[in-house]
Amino acid sequence: MKSRLNTVNTLLVIMISMITFTTVYSQTPVESDTTEWEDFDTPELDFSESEAPVFSSSPDELVVEEKESFLNSYILDPMRIGLKYELAYKVTKPDRVMNNRLSYRLEYSRSFFDHFSLQVDTKIFTFLKNDHRARQISYWFNDNTEETEFSFGGRTREAFLQASFGKTSIRAGIQTLVWGESDFAIVTNEVSRLDYREPLSLSIDELRIGQPIITVDHYSESGDWSAFFTPDPKFNEHPKEGTGYYYEPFNGTVKYQQESDDDNHFEFGLRWKKTFGKSDISIMAASLINNEFALRMVNPELITRGKHRFHMAGFTFNRAISNFLIKGETAIKSKKAYNDESFQIVEKNALDASLGVDYYMNNSFTISLEAVNYHIMDWNESIQGQPRNNYMLLAALSKELMKGDLSINLASMYNGPYTTFFNILSTSYNWNDRTTLYFDMLMPFTDDPNSGLYIYRTQKQAVLKIQYQF
Repeated sequence: MKSRLNTVNTLLVIMISMITFTTVYSQTPVESDTTEWEDFDTPELDFSESEAPVFSSSPDELVVEEKESFLNSYILDPMRIGLKYELAYKVTKPDRVMNNRLSYRLEYSRSFFDHFSLQVDTKIFTFLKNDHRARQISYWFNDNTEETEFSFGGRTREAFLQASFGKTSIRAGIQTLVWGESDFAIVTNEVSRLDYREPLSLSIDELRIGQPIITVDHYSESGDWSAFFTPDPKFNEHPKEGTGYYYEPFNGTVKYQQESDDDNHFEFGLRWKKTFGKSDISIMAASLINNEFALRMVNPELITRGKHRFHMAGFTFNRAISNFLIKGETAIKSKKAYNDESFQIVEKNALDASLGVDYYMNNSFTISLEAVNYHIMDWNESIQGQPRNNYMLLAALSKELMKGDLSINLASMYNGPYTTFFNILSTSYNWNDRTTLYFDMLMPFTDDPNSGLYIYRTQKQAVLKIQYQF
């Protein structure tokens, strides 16, 4: 009987996974994920003369030819599908499986009528038994109530329509907006929100979540101009209660309440970028809603969460010199929200900056170094949880072997003044044109309770992923 029930459970997971795969998920899923967004290869179809499709000249078969051409041109050719299985194991005590999941990624990119194009990048997840985001569900079988573990989620990173006329393009829909140069830090990249539900990642690009945005890009001799408007900005996502990374700073003794107000909370901004030979610079300004809620304690049992507006002015640059690429950015942020000792909101200006260098030793070996500092202007000791200067030093090595089929990457971060070390080893191997194998090691180290990674200090993990794409 138990064997039959296990078989039924497995069949139910597979059936529901396939049904869910055909569903178009919205931008606000039940759950989402922070797994990598790898570039998908574009397989080429090569027919030999004997394999080439042949059509007769009869009217009926000509109609079939037109239909197949439309199907290939508008549906199959622009679409790419990727399937991935991921298993992550927490190796420190208490050890456990953290990730046990399937994901299905759909990419679509197609131009229409010379001036329009549609682009979609969405992902659907099936969290299987023992995955920290799986949920207990009950179902009836042979007049008995049985239980199993699994759940579903999804995330749409991009789903927008673009119209291009001459040197101007307009995009409307779900997008991620990247303005900065740093691969690890948030300096001028304040527009797109981030997904911290599985926070052990050093790459900001892997954590970005799309949201509805309207962007306008204009390319001219004076430079490239970009403007954006976000009608209803969303917030960073954090671990949900009951998941493996959930942490409640008040030990469940307080309730949260959303503050209501009648203010407009849209975002807008403008950037100018100019290229000079092997260099480029950009200047930007934006009025933004903080991606984190501003928290205020009403009483020891109630905290309100509100939207807080701040303004940003920033500057970025790139300079290529021989085999070196020097890059940096800085931003002044006016009236950001912090908390004092009574957990009330205080507004302070911030000055953030990063400086990095990439050295390309050859086509297969790259060394990257970066220094980042987050500075609170007019800081005083009443500000809680945030030092005057929060700084990071990062180093990364990337090596390709076996004609590019094997890639090895090592990234290491030091964070102060609360001493933290975080290391990631990631490898990928192209088994063939469609199958890629991944193996990662995540290793956070800290003994300082003030460190933001202190609650994850035991989350040392080994991760295996298998991806098939077509």
